[in-house]
Amino acid sequence: MKLFNPENAHWYRRDGEPLHSVLSASGEPRPTTVRDARKLGLLPSVTNILGVINKPELVEWKMTQAVLAALTLPRRENEGEDEFARRVVEDAQSRVKTAVDFGSAFHAGAEQVAKTLEVDPAGPYAAWLNLHRDWFQANCVRVVWTERVLVNTALGYAGTADLLVEHQQHGLTLVDYKTQGVKPGRTARAYSSWCLQLAAYRRAIGKPMACMNVIVNSTEPSALVEHVWSGEELNAAWECFQAALVIWRNEKSYDPRVQPVASAFPVLMACSEA
Repeated sequence: MKLFNPENAHWYRRDGEPLHSVLSASGEPRPTTVRDARKLGLLPSVTNILGVINKPELVEWKMTQAVLAALTLPRRENEGEDEFARRVVEDAQSRVKTAVDFGSAFHAGAEQVAKTLEVDPAGPYAAWLNLHRDWFQANCVRVVWTERVLVNTALGYAGTADLLVEHQQHGLTLVDYKTQGVKPGRTARAYSSWCLQLAAYRRAIGKPMACMNVIVNSTEPSALVEHVWSGEELNAAWECFQAALVIWRNEKSYDPRVQPVASAFPVLMACSEA
């Protein structure tokens, strides 16, 4: 019984098309694996590569969800240890899924705001998206693009970036949204792994620009928080990302820089990475 299953890795073709699923022998879709990637010459996502780096804050958060599930889930009469443990795991996984679903819904709504400035007033996250629109109108002079796949074939990786804008204060700026459950009385916190992700995206774009995370409080609607990474932090993060990429290649026994002979392996297109 696994407490938390690892997230399905995201993969891309060399032209940037997402390929997160393939067809199984029975004709049913299943998550793309590194074995499939070797056959098809796929590029791993930036977040896939960063999976080789320990993220203690994420581990702590997931363990907290498990503890909360164990403390708050009523135990049934005559329920055995194994059955109760199974329900605790299911409840903890449900808590994590709720957080993931919020993040996905916010990203979709934020993209709509960037394109049209419209928010569905009846939507479950309208309050958060209205605050996003406030931030967007106050800070973004012009949208260059939203939700774009970035590819670095030379180093063998790809990923989907959230937003590139002309920012009122910082000029050309690459934006990545992060949702975070901020407890009352606390402030939002940016993590170093976020900087690595942005550094990899910036290098794939291939031009100088500011990089920022915009942090959304999933606990309650509140003003969005900007965290701008310095040039020194981004340069250091890029060095770290390259090291992670070397480790990833070694762990997976796969070098995505090398393109294999064309394969007739059946595939199924999937949605883009969040």
